[in-house]
Amino acid sequence: MILLSRLGILVSLAILSLPASALAVDIWTVGVNNTRQGWNKSETVLTTANVPRLKKIREFIVDEKIDTSPLVVGNRLYVFTMTNTAFVFDVNTGAQLARRQLAPPFDPADIANPPGRGMDLHNIYRNWGITATPVIDVASNTIYVTTFGKPNPASQNIERNNMIWILDANSLADKKPPVLIEGNADNGGGGIPNGFAVPYQKMRAGLGLIDAGGHKAVVASFSINGENPRGPGHGFVTAFDVRGLDREDGFAPRPAIFNITPGGGAGGVWMSGSGPAIEGDDIYFTTGNGMDPGTMPGNFAESFVKLHYTPGQAGVDNGKPKLDVADFWGAFSDFSRADEDQDLGAAGVVLVPERGNLIGGGKDGIIYNLNRNNLGHNLWDPQFNLPFVATYLPNPPNGPAGLPTSTAANPNWPIVKLDRNAAAQTPTGKTYHIHGTPVYMERVNGASIYIWGENERLKVYNVDFATKRITAFRAEGTQFASGNMPAPGGMPGGRLVISSNGTAPGTGVVWASYPVQGNANSAVVHGALVAYDATTVVNGTQLKQLFHSDGNPRDNLGNFAKYSTPVVANGKVYVGTFSNKVVQYGL
Repeated sequence: MILLSRLGILVSLAILSLPASALAVDIWTVGVNNTRQGWNKSETVLTTANVPRLKKIREFIVDEKIDTSPLVVGNRLYVFTMTNTAFVFDVNTGAQLARRQLAPPFDPADIANPPGRGMDLHNIYRNWGITATPVIDVASNTIYVTTFGKPNPASQNIERNNMIWILDANSLADKKPPVLIEGNADNGGGGIPNGFAVPYQKMRAGLGLIDAGGHKAVVASFSINGENPRGPGHGFVTAFDVRGLDREDGFAPRPAIFNITPGGGAGGVWMSGSGPAIEGDDIYFTTGNGMDPGTMPGNFAESFVKLHYTPGQAGVDNGKPKLDVADFWGAFSDFSRADEDQDLGAAGVVLVPERGNLIGGGKDGIIYNLNRNNLGHNLWDPQFNLPFVATYLPNPPNGPAGLPTSTAANPNWPIVKLDRNAAAQTPTGKTYHIHGTPVYMERVNGASIYIWGENERLKVYNVDFATKRITAFRAEGTQFASGNMPAPGGMPGGRLVISSNGTAPGTGVVWASYPVQGNANSAVVHGALVAYDATTVVNGTQLKQLFHSDGNPRDNLGNFAKYSTPVVANGKVYVGTFSNKVVQYGL
């Protein structure tokens, strides 16, 4: 007994003395985890006191622009580029550990394609490849990656396939052969086009990993090139049972396929690169322009949607899984607006399971605070707040731009005055879209939601635990996205992530990459990394700025990557760029 007690003490001391890397936080998916809160609540190194000493540590050089978010697992950094190439680096030495081009990229520029075959109206890309942040199953050491590229190097530039790859996370070798993502939707309306078929699908939304009840599934979502609410083309959500991807007995790699607009068009799921929020077997996301449920039931454009995943059964339809609508809320109809590009799906959702909130917003700059247990279909009643404009403050905190949070919900009240936030109607004539998904952080007695719309500064709002309501404007940052551009301004605002050591005071830091000047939607522009104290307010309404990468030339970030969100992990910050590199910052 004495020997066992001493052995237990020795084991405990050994655990306590393990290096920090042994207790490392893994960032295996976009948005930190499946809630998409963007909150790393286990950052024990970086604090509000030491972040002002931050500096550039190194640059990880890759072969092309980066449209996805970096991922960090243990001591490995994963980077994916627009040449359909995956890289693995050592975070401590910068050494390249593995590199593999999965599929040949194509040239998406309109100048390189016949009419209707281009993917980039502004011609800022000349390679197109991995555009959806992959997901890593840490338990099985497996990376799931989707590519959009030519079937082989000799293929025509207009022949393009959507593939999912199952890779070893150390070597990038195939664990199983890749799978063409194809098939007709289970709810009708057609299928996912490949090859020469148009309109092409686009993969922007990060991949999701369901891991519940002893089964796993990989979720991949699609938007389309061109969004005509009347069609052709549709958004899709697919779910692969991992047993099918692994070719277990009784299972084939056939996904469940859900068509967002089986009776209409568009309804893309892109969320500016965020991934669907996942809780158990439930999948939450927003959709873009297209046929809405109010105009035609069974279609789900401009909506918050909750799908339920049912795993396959061995030997039953080759183990094919299912996706079914569990709930939804149709925010508005494109068909009743002068501007049909209001695109609710321009930003992702934030799920707070323990509180019951589902929060999101889109191009009209409006924040929606929904009851995740009752999205409401077409009714206001279940919502914790009436929607209000959160990206700019003509009359803080809401005023004429939005709907006051103190007003009781009215099921007959329209969402907002039609086209209220089209550029011509805003106070400055600029756009205030939400592209970067909001982030969420809790304190001891409350929480905050952080939003950085384009042509504006970072905004922070208080969230009350008891009522689940967004109660008041709290503060804003000091930096303007896109600088002092003339109307209608630039895109896309700031890409946010937040870190803290739980709710410990002095540890909350909100980080953002943003375009310092210019329109990053149509040009390659300079970007910066900025950090704010997430809770301290100075000068009445300003967040305290802690760091800016332009403060010292040695810390320069490079060109802004409009879909790549920074990653904070284990005392380091990683930022993808359009300068063909990931920049690492640390103390």
